Amino acid sequence: MIDELWGSRPPASALATLHSYIYKIRKGVFDVVDGGRVSLHTKPNGYQLDMPADALDAHRFDELVGLGQKALDGGDARTAAGVLGDALAYWRGAPLVDVETGRQLGVQIVRFQERRMRAMELRLEAELQLGRHRELISELKTLCSTHTLDEGMHAKLMIALYRSGRRHEALEMYQTFRRNMIDELGLEPSPTLARLHNAVLAAEPELHLEAEPSPELELRPAGTVLDGIDTVARRTAVADDGDDELPEAAGTRMADAFGTYANGPALPVPSVPTPAQLPPDIADFSGRKEVLARLERHLTEYRSPSAPLSVAWITGMPGVGKTTLATRLAHRVRDQFPDGQLFVDLRGDSTQPLHPRTVLRRFLTALGEQRSALPDDIDEAGELFRSRCASRSLLLFLDCAVAASQVKPLLPGSGDCAVIVTSLAHGLAGSELALLYPFPDDEAHQFLTSIIGLERASEDPLAVDRIIQLCGGLPLALRAVGTRLRRLPDWSLGRFAERLADPRRRLEECSLPGLDLRASYQAGFWRLEERDRLAVQLLAAWSDGSFTAEQAAAQLGCDLMTAEGLLARLAERHLLQTISSKDGPLGYFVHELARAYALQRLAGN
Repeated sequence: MIDELWGSRPPASALATLHSYIYKIRKGVFDVVDGGRVSLHTKPNGYQLDMPADALDAHRFDELVGLGQKALDGGDARTAAGVLGDALAYWRGAPLVDVETGRQLGVQIVRFQERRMRAMELRLEAELQLGRHRELISELKTLCSTHTLDEGMHAKLMIALYRSGRRHEALEMYQTFRRNMIDELGLEPSPTLARLHNAVLAAEPELHLEAEPSPELELRPAGTVLDGIDTVARRTAVADDGDDELPEAAGTRMADAFGTYANGPALPVPSVPTPAQLPPDIADFSGRKEVLARLERHLTEYRSPSAPLSVAWITGMPGVGKTTLATRLAHRVRDQFPDGQLFVDLRGDSTQPLHPRTVLRRFLTALGEQRSALPDDIDEAGELFRSRCASRSLLLFLDCAVAASQVKPLLPGSGDCAVIVTSLAHGLAGSELALLYPFPDDEAHQFLTSIIGLERASEDPLAVDRIIQLCGGLPLALRAVGTRLRRLPDWSLGRFAERLADPRRRLEECSLPGLDLRASYQAGFWRLEERDRLAVQLLAAWSDGSFTAEQAAAQLGCDLMTAEGLLARLAERHLLQTISSKDGPLGYFVHELARAYALQRLAGN
């Protein structure tokens, strides 16, 4: 009693206070209860309560439940329904609702509630066997809304709806329950309920009542199906725990329990879609061997459902080949994710990037969710998406993210999934970051040669070197230039290099439909504050080489600390490139194509 009232830290006066409480209870309660038949006696180290069995409602309730279950087991559903209804009439809401409980009484309350639920299930089963399915629908719906994860209640409601000619509602009820199970517990419904769902889909005779006058509802008692399902499920669980029987034996028992229901043709099982949305790989992929191997190890070697989610974040300036590398990486690891691959272009290089809500709806639809059932709230959609990913091994490819905030709602919660992100922004906390740089001269030369052909590249190697320099080694620009030259085999490489040398024409010459650097630069440029946009243009016009923060401060007319902050912001957005130096200060330079874009903006083009 002291533990119940005061827990593990009773006051020094606890025993005396308890004696006082007992005295008041004797005088105020037991002397007037049931003509004095109830009494409380003092014993060594405690008390003894003497009470006739019929003086307490809990005793009477247990007695009636026992009688009701005995009648139901004996096939007397009518008597069982009446007796169990009388037992439940003793209840007036939650047990001990006006008592401030401790640990011991809390355990007893749970026990009482479980006994009440059992009595309610028995009474509902008896009512169903009596064919009162229509009368039970309202009550069952209320119970299911309160006990959202109770499979027994939902099974009874599905049968009641089915027998009332509301088959579509029964199927909807199953889908609602399945979503709740996955959202709350990350689990699918039990095989018992899944079989009942299949039986409703196939309109199996096992569900019907013999007393029904309707031809399509001339069926057997519901208890037959549920009892068969529950009995076999329990026996199979015992066999699985003890390894006493082989799987074939469990299958035989299931067939015996269901008769023609189990021995008939296989029921259709709803398939789970396996999305395969990766964009096609590029045949002439070149370079990036070390970073590709590092990211592949990160995505595949440390995966497990209990491990943190593996995220590969690929960043770099526009046109540096982020999407190309990510596509090659995704195809190299796709076999490690048997449940599918999801892809989306988040349009971070445009002025209207995709909202995460839109992406979640796409992904959920690809994973088999009905569009009409998708939540509008982004938090709810994210929770549903993580639940769908929890039991799957999926690879997500999120291309061209504008920022980490756009990516976070799209991440699975399971470490058995993995995510590849490309973005101009720098990474997500905990991700494996890969910062890409333009090709070095040898890789750029190999890449351009593979497009235009070795024979043509050998005709004017100096012009090839000049084209690579003017493209700044950017893979996207080199691909566009190489594709243009391949389409115009009679063009002189030297003449084309002269056209590229004009800053006013350079971006146009380095772009083709689908290979347009200007869109990426434009989106990043207009996300800058006006002061930073002006600084980019001034630096591009002032210097065609490297410079330090001190030199930039002098040119921009600001102090050193302000200049360092501005240069750091521009470098983070890849509008400036950095040059590390062990001996001197950090250097900066404007990339050739970024300079061309900035000068066009400065000229008003």
